[in-house]
Amino acid sequence: MPTLSALKKSDLTRHVGTEIHGLDLLSLSDAGVEELLEVIARRGVVVVRDQVMTIPEQIEFGARLGELHVHPAYAQSEYPEALHIYGDENSKMVPGEGWHSDVSCDERPPGVSMLRIETTPSVGGDTAFSHQGALLRSMSGTMQSFLRSLRARHSGDLPWRGQYKTIDPRQFPRNLHPVVRTHPITGEDALYVNSGFTDRIWDMEEWESDALLKMIFDRIAFGVEFQCRVRWEPNTVTFWDNRVVQHHACWDYFPEKREGWRVTTTGEKPYLAS
Repeated sequence: MPTLSALKKSDLTRHVGTEIHGLDLLSLSDAGVEELLEVIARRGVVVVRDQVMTIPEQIEFGARLGELHVHPAYAQSEYPEALHIYGDENSKMVPGEGWHSDVSCDERPPGVSMLRIETTPSVGGDTAFSHQGALLRSMSGTMQSFLRSLRARHSGDLPWRGQYKTIDPRQFPRNLHPVVRTHPITGEDALYVNSGFTDRIWDMEEWESDALLKMIFDRIAFGVEFQCRVRWEPNTVTFWDNRVVQHHACWDYFPEKREGWRVTTTGEKPYLAS
């Protein structure tokens, strides 16, 4: 197949998201995988359509992107590396609702996520993404410098308490990460706090932390100029880099069904380059 650079690409918005046309992921060479990782790192989100594959094939391809991550609160027994994404008329909640970066409470949080949707509702079920590098750059130099000096606590207790009976809440991961982190491929700095997992700015009074986090979370939610939306079709695969984007699964399709599988790589321990 032609090299990745030779294929047609369409940017979803100026700051985030690219769709690659005519790509067969399962036929991609090792050099092509490296090219793909570069595009994901620089654009945050990459969409590839018409990818027919089994769950084992998706896991095998995901392993070519890096060491695979196993969800700390939910690992499907037959395929522990693949997270089942499912919502229908009986669902009380759906995975991914609300702005977040995947499992940021881990010591080494996920790097690249690969979601393949098999079944889509008649309309709805989009996923929204927000580029945290572009959002950071939109802030004043004073605010950027302040945020670079901070650390925040990320806790699995925030989203998972009461949802999973397979793990003692005292064992939910909790870790401190820099509020601004550096991407290891691009060197880009991006915000790394999210309403799904971040519950406290460290070394601050609670009211100070709450006020600062609310300001950031509001900017993420309402900063539409830093966002894109992916509209799913059956057998669409979307990759995103959790180090530079957050995402929000839109549950606007009740009572219809939406189903797929997510495979995720384990990233490095977040750091801010000096």
